[in-house]
Amino acid sequence: MIEIRLFGPTRVRHGERSFEAADLGGGKPRQVLEMLALAPGTLVPKDLLAERLWGGTPPASYIATLESYVCGLRRRLGLACGRGAALATLNKGYVLDPDQVRVDLPAVRAALASGGPAEVHDVLDGVGGSLLASDPYAGWAEDERTSFDRDVTAACQRVARAADEAGNGSVAVDLARTAVRHSEFSEAARQQLMRALWHAGERTEALLEFADLRARMLEELGVEPGTPTQDLYVAILRDGGEAAHREVDRTELGLLVRLLREALESGVRVDRTARASLSEVGTMLLDACSEAPRLDVAYVTSAR
Repeated sequence: MIEIRLFGPTRVRHGERSFEAADLGGGKPRQVLEMLALAPGTLVPKDLLAERLWGGTPPASYIATLESYVCGLRRRLGLACGRGAALATLNKGYVLDPDQVRVDLPAVRAALASGGPAEVHDVLDGVGGSLLASDPYAGWAEDERTSFDRDVTAACQRVARAADEAGNGSVAVDLARTAVRHSEFSEAARQQLMRALWHAGERTEALLEFADLRARMLEELGVEPGTPTQDLYVAILRDGGEAAHREVDRTELGLLVRLLREALESGVRVDRTARASLSEVGTMLLDACSEAPRLDVAYVTSAR
């Protein structure tokens, strides 16, 4: 069995022999093996390999060059030739035999697609580095990393939602944070994190997640978060009224005041009912300020 690891620097193990990225005959031969390893059992045409390998402008002699790369890989790894080989030539392309080659990426994707919270957490904890780390600048490799980030985001949202519904707040927050790290502009991922924090009793942190998303979107994309994200933000902010009656430290109270003012003065869409509720929250926060005299009461009043 041949084992190929694509997370972190590319590594290959064949029997008792181990091969690092530098042992595979150079950058392009290594990339050929990586492209085939992305989907064992799938035939990859030589034309497609060349398109990716040379960034859309392969040399006229690319067929002969590709064949020399594959021959070199077989020689270095001790692989046989023929249709039944681990690295086989078929129909003007190449394919890795999944019965003879095991790759870490398909196993990770399978676990992400069907695993529960614990399995998803464990598999991400064990990947051992970024995907295709040996190719930080290749366009095709960046496309694969983007695709994998989407898979991670979707999986973490799914299991974070399940953990949240089961009352496992810390697990839900951890998985939702992972989803956001892999897709910082995903509003669905940020909504899941906001809900998980809110349900875990971290209301202020949930509100700050919206503030961070809004700032990033305005700076990088020039747009506000969408209506569902804004509605969730307003719902969490409205829920702050109950907390204003309990003892709140000055730092948290100050953050709530700032966020309330932003909700009323920014582009966040607030209907009349919600605005009335937010005004009530402002009154409660103003009452709370009497317990924390170092806060600027006029600032709270202006937020109303």
